[in-house]
Amino acid sequence: MYLKNAWYVAGWERDLDDGLLARTICEEPIVLFRCENGKIGALEDRCCHRSAPLSFGRLKNNEVECGYHGLRFDKTGQCTAIPTQNLVPPGAKVRSYQVVIKNRWIWIWMGDVNKADKKKIPNYFFLDSPEWATIEDYFYIECNYQAYIDIQLDQSHSPFVHPDTLGNPAKLKVKPKVTREERALRCERLFPDDIPPPLWAEAAKIEGKGDSWNRWIYNPPATIMFDVGAAQSGTGAFEGNFDHSIRIHNAHAITPETATTTHHFWSSARDFGIGDPQTEKEVSIIRKVFREDVAICEAQQRTISKFPGATQIDVAMDHPTIQARNLLEKLIKEETGLPVYVADDPLTCVAHGGGRDVLALVITSLGSGDTEVASVRVTVLRLSFTQDVCSQL
Repeated sequence: MYLKNAWYVAGWERDLDDGLLARTICEEPIVLFRCENGKIGALEDRCCHRSAPLSFGRLKNNEVECGYHGLRFDKTGQCTAIPTQNLVPPGAKVRSYQVVIKNRWIWIWMGDVNKADKKKIPNYFFLDSPEWATIEDYFYIECNYQAYIDIQLDQSHSPFVHPDTLGNPAKLKVKPKVTREERALRCERLFPDDIPPPLWAEAAKIEGKGDSWNRWIYNPPATIMFDVGAAQSGTGAFEGNFDHSIRIHNAHAITPETATTTHHFWSSARDFGIGDPQTEKEVSIIRKVFREDVAICEAQQRTISKFPGATQIDVAMDHPTIQARNLLEKLIKEETGLPVYVADDPLTCVAHGGGRDVLALVITSLGSGDTEVASVRVTVLRLSFTQDVCSQL
């Protein structure tokens, strides 16, 4: 289950330079395009005639022409022309989506267009600011999007997944400070009197030890912004004075394609060494770091598929990721009015979530003395929730 009344990133603005862009988001096939006036369109990627994908067609005069029989659709989804007849049937229409370009990302609203609020789009100003230099890319990942969000929010994996890049076991001793807001989650880890990496020390003119930090904000359902940096000790960076510091902002848009595939649009921006080839070379290591994240998450997904329904335990270091999942669950529940549980295995989440609801109904019925309802055996996905099945929930 996905949060639908929310903004997701569908791509970089430059992805529209080559015409029609096909992308599946939250299991919905979509075709995106840019009109001659610069406005962006997004339609259901299906012709209402014979269900050919519209992305198989072409962009012509600000409209999408189906590559099968030539029906044409404007950015509202309305069919405007059928080559073999003059009249267009009233029902010749496909779904359209609200789309916005902000900070060079294509943002798409997946829910009720009447509830789309552009003010809810995070401001990642550094993506298009001349005062920041960026390294950016797109990864297609074969894993569940929430698992990939987990690894971005979970700093405890660094010494083990990134032993040659970010790994520093000593920093695991600093506990994260997590703050939950209505529609966001913040985390902060401060490292006073820390020995910064040589590149940071040189750029910030740090002599000896310095102060460094790692902060992130998660905006459900699927975007994260990191603020990391270093400064000479005692110059007030922890309090917001960055005059003697260097900073890196990492932006992650982690957009679900299906239950087991994900789009990752990312950028790493810095406010130092702009235009310096050597700095560019050294900070490019971040691409290796993110590929290491991809490798472990894809391996994790393959293992989950081999052990469907296997129990996963939680430990103390999982606090930030558990908070993030709980917040997303809360927002989905508020949107749908249904109880939501984030399953370890997305392929069995319907069975397990349904099982919890059935079990709760039976227990409630027993408490009220309604034995007739309590004795009903409910089958979900051909699984009878008898005692042995319920014991796994």
